[in-house]
Amino acid sequence: MRSLPLFKFGPRARSTSLGIALCTMFIVASFSVVGGLRTSMDTLKDNFTSEYYLATKPSSGGLEFFSQQSVSEISQQSAFGVFISARTVPEGDPASIFALDDPRAVLPESHIGYGNELLRGQDSPFWGHIVLEAHGVVSANVNGSFSSSIFPSNWMLGSLGLLGNLTGEPGEFNFIILKNPDSSGSAYLQSRGFSLQPMIGIIEFLDSGVQEIERDANWALIPSVFVIAVLAYCFLGTETTDRRHDIGIIKTVGAGRWRILSYLLTSALIISAWGGLLGVALGIVLSYGVSTVASSMFTSVFLIKASASLLLLSFIVTVGAGVAGALVPSLKMTLSSPVKDLKEVTPFS
Repeated sequence: MRSLPLFKFGPRARSTSLGIALCTMFIVASFSVVGGLRTSMDTLKDNFTSEYYLATKPSSGGLEFFSQQSVSEISQQSAFGVFISARTVPEGDPASIFALDDPRAVLPESHIGYGNELLRGQDSPFWGHIVLEAHGVVSANVNGSFSSSIFPSNWMLGSLGLLGNLTGEPGEFNFIILKNPDSSGSAYLQSRGFSLQPMIGIIEFLDSGVQEIERDANWALIPSVFVIAVLAYCFLGTETTDRRHDIGIIKTVGAGRWRILSYLLTSALIISAWGGLLGVALGIVLSYGVSTVASSMFTSVFLIKASASLLLLSFIVTVGAGVAGALVPSLKMTLSSPVKDLKEVTPFS
């Protein structure tokens, strides 16, 4: 007896494989996004560790304004910026706006604003023509967007001239970003009342959020594995019920229990493997589709990573869950009496 040709890759098997594939796709895409976030965050940490510092001059009224000439000794290694919290007129909605002067290309990203145009971050609610009020009132058009790994996505980017009209302090700044400040530069700023904060502190805050996402992603694996096991259980349970009479005949003519069990589990393995391979392929397509969309919306430092080890692990988990789900109906059919099996007459017999 070389084979037990009971099952075919029919509509039921194809629909089961498709369901398994969708679950595998979800696993691959989820862990690709998380893996990409981890890689991106590690890259940011490598770039920012002991490299960039934020310098501000606190005062009772908020951040104190200063001229670039007043800190000329550190201007060669600095980018100067203005930040202000304004409100829209007449709605009164809060708006956070910043502008930069970075002629030395200190920052890893370029942020340039022009005229009365504003570029919105992805989480900013504004679009179109708005009127802003702070110490002054300006009209602006929000007709573009910016992305950044440094500045919050709910801010808007403007020009120095527009920010000068809003602050009432044209040509003045209220924060500095320094690259690789030495001890003399730090002491120079501190002697003038500035407070320095390493940018890595901000990155560590973001890193803690990525760690939370990583932990949540592990929990997302559980329902996917459970669904794959249930699909395999239902498929093989239904198939063995439909073919019980035929299996009884094979038992009668000499097929042992281990042979029956191995054949049934092999059928489940084939179904799961087909679904796993299709799911891995779909997961790769979905992952890089998300990467393409994200790269057009956010800074390119955030990538999607579908590593070979991740794909192999996803495939193994899929096949393992499918075989585990099929184990119960397989054992039940293997241990059943051939006499009872032969009494079953189905439309397929």
